[in-house]
Amino acid sequence: MTQPSGKIVARPMVVRACGHEQEFQHYAVDKYRAQRLAKFQQTRCAECAAKLVEEQQRAADALPKKGEALRSLPAGTQVSLTRQPDGSWAGTLSADGTTVKLAGVAGTGPQSVVVALARLWAVESGACREQSAP
Repeated sequence: MTQPSGKIVARPMVVRACGHEQEFQHYAVDKYRAQRLAKFQQTRCAECAAKLVEEQQRAADALPKKGEALRSLPAGTQVSLTRQPDGSWAGTLSADGTTVKLAGVAGTGPQSVVVALARLWAVESGACREQSAP
């Protein structure tokens, strides 16, 4: 579905997924107008999308890096992985009296589940902050 070209016949204001109203262009010849309008309504405006990306980046920066999270795991850490019927992975990690669980991680492999569990454990137990303190 390509962006149509030609004469614009209307410019109605349409509410986007973020709640902001924005101009949507109706072209004289546009066989995909309904699909374009549906997608337009289901997406955020550029400003809200940029804010979302910035928030996600800040949240990602707050998490320990992969290597740091794995190095923070103490000896005797126990990890259990389970392949779900829908193809997703679930897991549990126990170390130093703290247990974390992660369920239904679709589209990823077991290694990424282990890393996610290690990051979750490091945040909940405070292990990475203790190691990075002087």
